[in-house]
Amino acid sequence: MPRAIVLLLVIASCSSARAGELDGHYRATLDGQPSELILRQNDALVEGEYVENKRLRLIVRGRYDGKLLRAEISDPQSGLLLANMNATYANAMLNTSIAARDPRNGEVLERQVLFQREAAATAATPSAAGGQDPALIGTWMHEKIIDSDGASFASFNTLLTLQLNADGSVTQWTRSVGGSSDWSYDSPGEVQYSGHWRSQDGMLMVRLAGAADYQPAAYYRFSDPYLITESNTGQMIWQRRR
Repeated sequence: MPRAIVLLLVIASCSSARAGELDGHYRATLDGQPSELILRQNDALVEGEYVENKRLRLIVRGRYDGKLLRAEISDPQSGLLLANMNATYANAMLNTSIAARDPRNGEVLERQVLFQREAAATAATPSAAGGQDPALIGTWMHEKIIDSDGASFASFNTLLTLQLNADGSVTQWTRSVGGSSDWSYDSPGEVQYSGHWRSQDGMLMVRLAGAADYQPAAYYRFSDPYLITESNTGQMIWQRRR
């Protein structure tokens, strides 16, 4: 069984269910192999194919409730179940985590990959040629502030810092600060991920440390002086740190 197939797909969606919402042709690179998902949705029912390296074709069948796609990947000839699939969709991307049990030794293998809908992006796979947009180079900060109402006022801030270096390395870390009149909280900075980055046709691509392939991280655009990113987690506004 090819390595890329022994996985569980997790695809989660942030929009309401409606016919055809997941319809499309999605592409990614998984374990060095070009991989595709071709999905067709009819109300809650979803059917389609998983294609690996343009040769291996497997059947995908499942149900979508507007938030989660639950499906199975099976061999079209024998009907043998090869993997389970749970699923997310937003901004023309399927955020997937794939796992399945290897029948040879019972080991569960897992992979994570972001599939990009072909109609909303280039047909090239994520590991295809791309450069570095010099406008992205630098340190960017995104702050989320939550204030409580009422007599006991409190504020909680989460600060994300994204460092995109000219040598192609990338690191993102988070820090949380909060407090009120009688308490305070200040967490140390925590690295969320590190690796390498590139840009391609308005898409920020990231190859995590230890991973073989670049994967789509977010669409991006500039609205001076801000960087705006959109991904399956929503829109974020970043300001360059001076």
